[in-house]
Amino acid sequence: MKLCQKCGQLVAEKILSCPSCGSEVVEGRKYIDDYQLVEVLHEGFSSILCRAVKDGMDDPVMIRIFTPQSGVDEKIADRLQEELEELKKLPENYFVRHLEIRKSSDGLWYRVSEWIEVETWSSLLASGRLKDYRTALKLFFKIVSILEGLHQIGHFIPHLILNDLIVIKDDNENLEVKIDYKLSRFLNPQVDQSPPMLKKLISSHPDIINQRPLDFRSGIWSLGKVFVEIIAADYEIIDFQTKIDELQIPHDAQVLLKIMLADDPDLRPESMAEVAEVLRQIIDKKIETLPSPVREIRGLKKRISLLLIVMVLLLVLGILAWLYFPFKNQNKETVLEDFANRYSSSVAFIVADYWLKDEETYFYRNRTEGTAFLVDKEGFLLTNRHVACPWLEDNNLYAIINRLKLLQKPVHFGYQLFLWFEGEKAFKRLPDFPGSLDLEDIYFVESAYSTNGVPRLTIAGVAKSPVKTWQIIKSPLKDDFAILKADKLPEGLEPLPIDYEMEALKIQKLSPVITLGFPLGNRTQEKMVNVSVTRGHVRRAFENMLQVDTSIHRGNSGGPIIDTSGKVIGIASKVAVGRTAGPIPIMTLLPDIGMVLPITKAAAFLNELKSGQTKWNGVLDLSVDIKIKQITDLALKGQWDKARALADQELKVSFHPLLVMEAGMMHFYSEDFQG
Repeated sequence: MKLCQKCGQLVAEKILSCPSCGSEVVEGRKYIDDYQLVEVLHEGFSSILCRAVKDGMDDPVMIRIFTPQSGVDEKIADRLQEELEELKKLPENYFVRHLEIRKSSDGLWYRVSEWIEVETWSSLLASGRLKDYRTALKLFFKIVSILEGLHQIGHFIPHLILNDLIVIKDDNENLEVKIDYKLSRFLNPQVDQSPPMLKKLISSHPDIINQRPLDFRSGIWSLGKVFVEIIAADYEIIDFQTKIDELQIPHDAQVLLKIMLADDPDLRPESMAEVAEVLRQIIDKKIETLPSPVREIRGLKKRISLLLIVMVLLLVLGILAWLYFPFKNQNKETVLEDFANRYSSSVAFIVADYWLKDEETYFYRNRTEGTAFLVDKEGFLLTNRHVACPWLEDNNLYAIINRLKLLQKPVHFGYQLFLWFEGEKAFKRLPDFPGSLDLEDIYFVESAYSTNGVPRLTIAGVAKSPVKTWQIIKSPLKDDFAILKADKLPEGLEPLPIDYEMEALKIQKLSPVITLGFPLGNRTQEKMVNVSVTRGHVRRAFENMLQVDTSIHRGNSGGPIIDTSGKVIGIASKVAVGRTAGPIPIMTLLPDIGMVLPITKAAAFLNELKSGQTKWNGVLDLSVDIKIKQITDLALKGQWDKARALADQELKVSFHPLLVMEAGMMHFYSEDFQG
C-alpha cells in the first residue's frame, strides 16, 4: 500500500492518482530483491500478495510481503521459518508449498511460495458448477480427506476459512484442492488485525466465543461453516441452522452439516473420519439431481396410474402367497422378540473408572462404558475384556506409566467398576463436564454393584490376550472376554443360557440373531437403565469370529448375541474398520458390520473358573517388578521358605501372571507341592 503525500490517503500499490484529492501518486514497488513483482493480487493491513518472477527464471512464484504494520521481526521470522520446515513434511500434492522466508535489502520480510493457477471461489460459484450438489459433495470429500490426514499426525485447523482452500483443475477439468495450512494462524496474537473473513469466523465460532479449549471438533465446526457458505453462495450467513434447511441437498447432507455446526462440541462428529464416511455414503447413493416442481407436476398423473397398477399386483401376489405358503413354524422374528423381552432384565450396564495418581495428584484418568450379561445363578456375568479391564488396552495409560518410571515418580494404579441391571436408576442426566472426575455427578453410584462397595462386584477372571503372531492370526478378536461376579442378585433374574455345543463354522449364513446392550452408553439413556435390542443376521462365520450385520456401537461391547434357539452364541466385541478412499487413507468405523466373539472359549473359561481354577483379574500391579525382585533375592540367598511365604502373601493382593509363575517356582524349589 502507498500513502498520498498531499492528503495522507492510503491507496493500493497499482493506483497512480489519489481518489480523495486527485494528486498524482508515485508508482508502487516493482522489485523486491531479485524478484520482479508482476502483479499485485491482494493487499491487506499486514501483507501484500504478489505474483513474481525471479530474474533469469520463467516460472512464477507467489510472494507475500509483510508490511511494517504486521510486526514481523527477526523473532517472528525465525518462527515462520521453523513452521515452514515442519510444513515441508506434509504431502506436497495436498498442501501449498512455502519455499523460504527472506529479508529484503531494504528491511522488509517476505515469504516465497509455489505459484498455483487457482480457480477463485467467485468465478467457481458464478460458473454454476457447484449448483450440482454432487460435485460440491465430492469436492468436500477431498477436503475432509486431507484434513483427516492432518488429524492423524496431530494437527488441526480450528480457524479454517474459505481462503485457506485452494481449488485447482487437473488435466481433465476435474476440481482438486490444496490447503494453505498455517501452523500458527496469527503473526501476532496480541494484535487484532485479522482479515474480514477470519474476523467473522472468530465472532461466530461458539468455541471461541465461549472460550472453550480448541480441539479437533473446533475445526469440524469451522469446516461446516465453509461448506454451508459454498453451497449457499453466501458469505454473510448469521443463522447457519436455518440456512441449512433452505439448501437443495439430500437430507443426510443436511443432518451432517447441522451436527457439524452444533454449538455443543459433544454433539459434533468426533473426527474428520466420521465426516468423510458420511460424505462417502451420501455420494455412493448416486441420488439424481433434485427434480423441479414443474417436472414433478407433469409426471404426477403417470405416477398415480403406475402406482395403482403396482398396488393391484401386490394385492394379488399377497393373496397368492397367503394361499400357497402358509406358516408351518412360528415366525422367527416373533421368537427373537420373545427372547429379547425375556432376558433383557438380566443384561447390565457397566462403567469402568481407572486412574494413575500419587498421594495428591491424578496423572491420568479415564472412564469407559459397556455391557455385561448374567450367565449363572451364582452371579457370574460375561463381558469383554476391554469393558471389564479397559486399562489393559489403553496405550495412553502405558505411555504415561513409562514416562513416570523414567522420572522415578512413584504412582499407583486404581480402578472401580459400577454395574446396574435393567430397570435400575443409574443416570442423573446432568451435563458431563469435560475434565470432571466426580462420577457421582453423572451416575447414581449408590444404587450400583461396585468393586468398592455393597452389593459387591468383582472381576473373577480375564482371558489373556494372545501375543504370538500365529495366535493373533487364529484369534483376530484376541480372546476378548472377561467374567465378573456379582453378590446377592435381585430376585427374578433369569441367566442367559449359553450354547456350549455351538460350533462357529456350522452356523448357517443369514441366520437371524439379536444383540442386547447399550449403544452409545449413557448418551442414549434416561434415568433408568433401558436395554436396547437390535436385529441382524450372521453374514460370515470363522472359527474364532462371527460377522453380523446387526448394528454395534460403542456401549454394545460385551453384550450377548442370541440366536433363534434362545441361546447365547457370541459376545459383541467390536465393529469392522474400513479404509476410506481418498487422497490420504482414512480408517473408519463400519457400525453395521459387527464382529462377534464366539461363545466357546468364554464358556470353557467359565467352567474352569467355577471348578476352582485360579484366574488373573486383570488388575495392574505397578510394583510387580519390585515384588518379584524381593522374592528372587530371598531365593538367591537360599531362603526358599521365606521366598515362598512372601510370594503367597503377595498373591493375596494380586494374581498377576508373573507373580503366579514366581510363586509356583518357589513352591517347587521348596518342595511344597501342595501349595
